[in-house]
Amino acid sequence: MGCTTSKDIRTKDVKIIISAPEKVNRISSTIIDDEKYPLPKKDYGGDRLALQHHIFKYIWQNNFSAPVDKKLETGAKILDFGCGTATWLIDLSSQYPNSSFFGVEKPSKALRDLTPLTPSSVSLQYCDILSKLPFEDETFDFIYVRFMASEIPDNKFKEVINELVRILKIDGYLEIMDVNVQGGNEGLFTQEFMSSVRSYYISEGMNPLITESLEPLLRSNSHLTSITTEKQCYPIGKWDNPIGEVALKNLLMVLRQIKIYLAPYMDVNEDKYEMDLSKIREEVNLFQTYWNCVRVYGKKIS
Repeated sequence: MGCTTSKDIRTKDVKIIISAPEKVNRISSTIIDDEKYPLPKKDYGGDRLALQHHIFKYIWQNNFSAPVDKKLETGAKILDFGCGTATWLIDLSSQYPNSSFFGVEKPSKALRDLTPLTPSSVSLQYCDILSKLPFEDETFDFIYVRFMASEIPDNKFKEVINELVRILKIDGYLEIMDVNVQGGNEGLFTQEFMSSVRSYYISEGMNPLITESLEPLLRSNSHLTSITTEKQCYPIGKWDNPIGEVALKNLLMVLRQIKIYLAPYMDVNEDKYEMDLSKIREEVNLFQTYWNCVRVYGKKIS
């Protein structure tokens, strides 16, 4: 489901939606020139996850795609699975004061230290997120998952979805958002580098092309219906919309975070690794590189 085969993409003009079961494609504009949510700042005090949240809020011009807005306005229970530093939850809690928000995350001192003081409507739990979750059946009206492809082994993803459906209420929605570890219009050097990143993910049991599996995974659960896939394209680098420069910064931060694992895997020293990142920074503007972000959501029927 390619966004475009041309270098001439524009984030503000591209939104591809595929709705099941009729599989009808339609394109609608997301005019970022008149954005409701402004361009994110480039510095979020060292909290990359907070920066990432605001990047994708800007790209999508919303915090979620599932049709749950009215539920959240009147009062609902929402779970953020893999909540990180709780930025998404805190953001939504200010927008929907009648709802209750819950987050689960694996035990991590680093994440706890970066997580700000949460409002009373937000509750966080740290636990083994790959085991049975500490919630009763049919607890939540909406469950949100994003950027977990590097946290959930590929052979565990179906089990995780089944567990999330267990704690989802009838008529509630499950939504998953992620990106592949692969861009469009990559230059030759970027292709080679990102190929090594994907190879590392595979060696660790992760799926670097997870977005291609999300819809089939949701369809594999018989309790979910109305499966819908949405895609947004966004530039990497400063060649198009200003969000591209911030998105590039986020990407380089991710690659630096995993340098401790990736550099030995690639058999390069730290200086060479940093030189490679500098080449990527230059190449994305030359080749007008873009990435795809995918959201898939479904409704629980029984």
